[in-house]
Parts: sequence; structure tokens; C-alpha cells
Amino acid sequence: MKPGERTELKVIYDTADRPGLFEKKVILTANITDAEPIEILTIKGTVNEAPSAIIAATPRRITLTGNERRSGKEQAVAMKNEGVLPLVINGIRSRDGRNVYFDGTGQGAIIIEPGQTRTVEIRLGGNDGDASDREYIVIDCNARNAGDTGYYIIVQYEM
Repeated sequence: MKPGERTELKVIYDTADRPGLFEKKVILTANITDAEPIEILTIKGTVNEAPSAIIAATPRRITLTGNERRSGKEQAVAMKNEGVLPLVINGIRSRDGRNVYFDGTGQGAIIIEPGQTRTVEIRLGGNDGDASDREYIVIDCNARNAGDTGYYIIVQYEM
């Protein structure tokens, strides 16, 4: 810029996925010899979380031992929506995809309203191995705390 010339400075702070307190500073630097950076503006505030569904499943860990380890068992899983928007569950499956416990594409999604709980029965298969083993049940849903990979429940096969 030439001396005396003016320009517009536009500052954008994208708050998506960044809830909580924040403090941002706009600092001007110049390519002038011995020029010190100048703090132009400080913005402080709080970003509220966007409304969303939040899933909580009980139990979060299932342990199979003895006869249950070998033969499997029926397991009730209670899924609660702790958020403020409806929770939409599109599928419940093993992480490797071999076992599908619920398929929302064929049956229609499970919809749980805020503050409500829905229990689903799933049939866990057995494990004949000689060592402790672990697998994961994945709940595919729109919950903020499920992320892109789903919400996980651990199934532990103990000796």
C-alpha cells in the first residue's frame, strides 16, 4: 500500500465445532524494516454448542465369560437421547460389518426424541477362541458424540 492509502480488512472467525470460551486477536504486520506487529483488535466471547442429538448407551461394555462366551447371548442395549434434537439411528452393526443387528434402510430408522430412551435387543455371537478377545458394536446415528465413524460399544470375550 502507498502512504495514506486505505483498504478494508475483513476478519472471519468460523465457530463451527468450536464451542466454549475464545479469545482471538487480529495483529497487523508490515514488511517495513524494524516495524513492530500492531494488535488491532481483540475479540472475546463464548460460542454455544449447536443444538444436536447426543447418544448414551447402556451398557457401554459387555463382557462374555463361560458358556456365554462360547454360545453368545441376547443383550438389551438402552439408547438414550441426551440432546435437544431427535436422535436418528440408521444401523447397529459389528465394526467389521459381518454382523448386522439393525438395518434402518430396510426397517426404517429408529428415532428417539430428546430425553427419551429406547431399548433394542441384539443377539451377540459366541467366540470359541483360546484367548481373550474384543469386538465392537457400532451405532450409526446423527449424534454429535458419535462422529463420522459411529458410537461404539465394546464386547469383551474373557477366558
